[in-house]
Amino acid sequence: MASSIDFDDFFRREFGHLVAFLVKMNFDRATSEDAAVDAMVAARSSWATLTCASAWVRKAAYRIALKSSLRNREGVRRAISGGWLNAPNDHSVDDTLAAIVEQPQVEYLLAKLPERQRLVLAWHLDGFTNVEIAEALEMTSTTVRSTLRHAKDRLKKEFEGTAGSESVEGGGAA
Repeated sequence: MASSIDFDDFFRREFGHLVAFLVKMNFDRATSEDAAVDAMVAARSSWATLTCASAWVRKAAYRIALKSSLRNREGVRRAISGGWLNAPNDHSVDDTLAAIVEQPQVEYLLAKLPERQRLVLAWHLDGFTNVEIAEALEMTSTTVRSTLRHAKDRLKKEFEGTAGSESVEGGGAA
């Protein structure tokens, strides 16, 4: 059970990490910041009863960001079907290239993972143990360990594929 002074310290220490966690989950920065603020506000109101605040705010912020993202997608879908908005060109080569160049390699590779692998790996990268992740995400620790292994294997293949294509393009006969 924590005091309000502890919450202030917690907020200063965790807020940036919480936003980064959501960005690793492939949410845009604005959605990540909004969800982090909402989760912190909810944490403050429940502060006296929280036992693992770091895990609690990540779980809450993820759910908030997910709801926001789904709500935004539904709004765009309705606008397109109603004729109020032209469908965006999601497959533009220039947009894809800009997204790759503007994001760090880690975020680019994490975005290629299936949602469950990305979620578990983001928790892992934030320093949570398999047991803590399992408890927070309501999984078994065996499932967490397996999911992490699959995520790491997939990232390794993606990274090797990226590195392999660069060396093939850069290599030439003298």
